[in-house]
Amino acid sequence: MMLTLLSTAASASIKVYKTPLGAGTPPATERLSGGGNYIDYTAVAASSSDPRIVQFKDLSRGKETYIRWDFGDGTYLEGTKITPQLKNPVHKYKKTGYYITCLTIKCTNYKWKLWVHKTVIIK
Repeated sequence: MMLTLLSTAASASIKVYKTPLGAGTPPATERLSGGGNYIDYTAVAASSSDPRIVQFKDLSRGKETYIRWDFGDGTYLEGTKITPQLKNPVHKYKKTGYYITCLTIKCTNYKWKLWVHKTVIIK
């Protein structure tokens, strides 16, 4: 199943799709659900003039106690204080291109982490 969200303005565009398992380095893996919790996210252009500014949106279900965003460019954001900024961060990439991103969460009443990789294409 391919999920595509496209946000455009002027020449800015962002496309997001689920990364095929095994793609990338390290290879993309996933644990999407457990303990009644579910993980998912998407991303959209946060600026109409600069496609490198991306708004990530956590669509997960469950009471999150830990969140980590890996933006695919060697940077990450993580924490245990679940704020709106941690759940839905804005990230600026240095250049356009393809990025394999990852969201990892931990929820109450489930001892393992959940995670999923998605590819963000910035044009």
